[in-house]
Amino acid sequence: MGFNELSGISSQKLSRTDAEQSILRAIQALEVELREETDSERKHELREQIAELRSALVSVHGPSYSRLEEENRKLKKELAEAKKMLSRALDENRLLRKGQRVLSDVAETAEEKMPKFKLYALLLEKYSDIINEFEKKTVGEIKGLVDAENLSVQSMVAEFKPENYLFEKNYLAAARKVFEFVSREFTFVKADLDLNFWLSPKEILAEKIGDDEDLAVFLCSLLRALGDEKAEVVIAELDNLSTHAFVITEFNGRFFILDPSQRHSFDAFSGEKARVLASYSFNDSKIKRFLYKFNNKNYEQFI
Repeated sequence: MGFNELSGISSQKLSRTDAEQSILRAIQALEVELREETDSERKHELREQIAELRSALVSVHGPSYSRLEEENRKLKKELAEAKKMLSRALDENRLLRKGQRVLSDVAETAEEKMPKFKLYALLLEKYSDIINEFEKKTVGEIKGLVDAENLSVQSMVAEFKPENYLFEKNYLAAARKVFEFVSREFTFVKADLDLNFWLSPKEILAEKIGDDEDLAVFLCSLLRALGDEKAEVVIAELDNLSTHAFVITEFNGRFFILDPSQRHSFDAFSGEKARVLASYSFNDSKIKRFLYKFNNKNYEQFI
């Protein structure tokens, strides 16, 4: 290849570069004007001019440029997706590390407090006879545990009653909401101690915990506050010889067992009384017999 041929190729490449630069400068100038322009018609004209110049730029580069531009767009899109994935991974990693720190702190706290818990359990066991004697209730005191007039109970019930509440019309819907709330928000705790004690509604609300008797009394108080005169707390003996508390009631011919310690659905144990009593179970143990039942008005013992 001679000098003149090389010179021709070089000048062709140079002229193409000059053309590209000229078009790019024109595009940049129009884009600046477009950003500052407020007239909609003029903005439309500027966009058309920019589109024509971009087409001219493609023709200067040839078809290979168009392919490169398309590949560049794809790469940019893939890069953006990769950045999003990386950001999500970093967020998940931060959450995981935070969760690990929390679990570590909880484990350390539990380990630190375990000696105290053991000491408390020993003290409660040692003085259980005194506590049980102090906590003994008369029939009147047991009935008084179901307290529909308690301010804490009244305040909570008000959140679930519609305006112009009517028992016959609104009770079932309100009772369902109350039961579901207690089952969901209050934690059943089976205290492995030989202690018989009762928490007040205020204490149950403050800590949101209780054993089966506490939760049953609390739920019964709420149902009575809704106007349910048939709601009663039942202490039953199960066929494994353990005892368990729940609430029974009846509305429009339907018999209900409501056990907030199990988190069952409101209708799980409802219908014809004999069938409901036969179908109910707690920890796979069926009802053997009722020991006693009560509310704020009545007390009935079966043994």
